[in-house]
Amino acid sequence: MDKSLQQFLLVARCKSISAAARMAGLSQPTVTSNLKKLEENLDVELFERTSKGMILTEYGRILYRHSNAMQHEYNLMVQSIGERKKYQEGKIKIGTGDAWWPLFVKQALDEHLTLSPLASTHVEFGNHLCLMDSLINEEIEFFIGHEIVGLSEKCDVTFIPLFQTTDAYFVSPDHPLLGKTVTNDMLHEYPALSVTYDAKKFSHIVDNPTPKQHERDRQQLDERATYELDSLLASIDALKSSVAIMSYTKALQTYLESFGLRCLTMEKAPNAGTVGIYHHRRETSESHLVLMEKITQLAAKLS
Repeated sequence: MDKSLQQFLLVARCKSISAAARMAGLSQPTVTSNLKKLEENLDVELFERTSKGMILTEYGRILYRHSNAMQHEYNLMVQSIGERKKYQEGKIKIGTGDAWWPLFVKQALDEHLTLSPLASTHVEFGNHLCLMDSLINEEIEFFIGHEIVGLSEKCDVTFIPLFQTTDAYFVSPDHPLLGKTVTNDMLHEYPALSVTYDAKKFSHIVDNPTPKQHERDRQQLDERATYELDSLLASIDALKSSVAIMSYTKALQTYLESFGLRCLTMEKAPNAGTVGIYHHRRETSESHLVLMEKITQLAAKLS
């Protein structure tokens, strides 16, 4: 960013040339000279010299508003370049659904960091729409989650299938439906607990909302009481103290039962879904490719 604008911003914020000069590590005459040149170039006065300090004129306020925005963009640019350098040096930036972390992602990451103990790491948790938003905004390099039906063509990503999974229904250890063969109609008599639900702010991820709406209709989520939580552990706590029913991957049954939850016996098994890895179509760093291979190998054991 232009140094004269940086010095102008300091003077505007400090209301003092001498204080701004100290913060910039410059002499007062240097800042005064640069400020005068800036005013000459713009052919306006930027400050009024008053007993209360340097006060912005009308022109100064316009310049402050725009140069402040420029500095914000400049800082973001520097941050992005720094992040990209870390990425090139081996920083790991991934996302995962809560379910896949204890099943195989944690082990894969632990093994990776054993070989690269100094690598910086960023792990983001959320559902597949939230993580897709982070992926297309380049906040993560890949994520593990359910395949998104109706995904927008604007998302320049690739999906690598890992395994098929079905959901099960989990409840508190004293739930009234335990010990019964449960139908969908019986489920709908109780509140639904939705873990890492599909927030409306991520609706731009999907071009065709029909499959998502069909699933909501099937579970009658718009007609029955629904508890929406962004955390699996918080969902477990909420479930244990209510009669709500949580639909979650059956692959995590042993893990959830270790917290005291129980799995309902259903008359019909829910439909299967595909879990896999979403990543950018552009070039992927070697460190991320290595981690993706570890995840693929460990996930294969769930098939």
